[in-house]
Amino acid sequence: MSDLKLTPSLLSMLERIERNSGTLLMLAVTASGGQYGKLNKLRGAGYVVKCDHPSVTEGAWPAEALAITEAGRTALANHRAQLAEKKERHRPSDRRVKFRRVGERYIAFLGDERIGFVRRADNGTWNHVDTTMAHPGYAKTRERAGHLLRRRYEPWFERA
Repeated sequence: MSDLKLTPSLLSMLERIERNSGTLLMLAVTASGGQYGKLNKLRGAGYVVKCDHPSVTEGAWPAEALAITEAGRTALANHRAQLAEKKERHRPSDRRVKFRRVGERYIAFLGDERIGFVRRADNGTWNHVDTTMAHPGYAKTRERAGHLLRRRYEPWFERA
């Protein structure tokens, strides 16, 4: 079995075959590419097989019944697990950026730790600078500036 990279179109076809109780009828289109090309890729990887289904012989159009194999189910399950892991990894933590106003600036805190400051610029944007004074930038809103500071700070926090 080859290790096929599941693109969104291949995934949707594999999910559709799985959703239809393992027997999805597909018209056999001989044109290059398109659904037939995707089907050949799935078939070549061992994720889909042709199976016997009574309604295939009923129609006038050439069609084939498809069933998902155990390798296809495993590949689909692995993809879903990777997706869930990716969502878990990028899920924002419950610690939010809080601001405390000092004069014309807002000090940005993540929990009890100061991560930078934000101030309103003359052109209406928000200027943000982290505590190292090394990474300044502009954002449209104060919340977005706080989010950028947090993004800049969190990788350091997670390494420790």
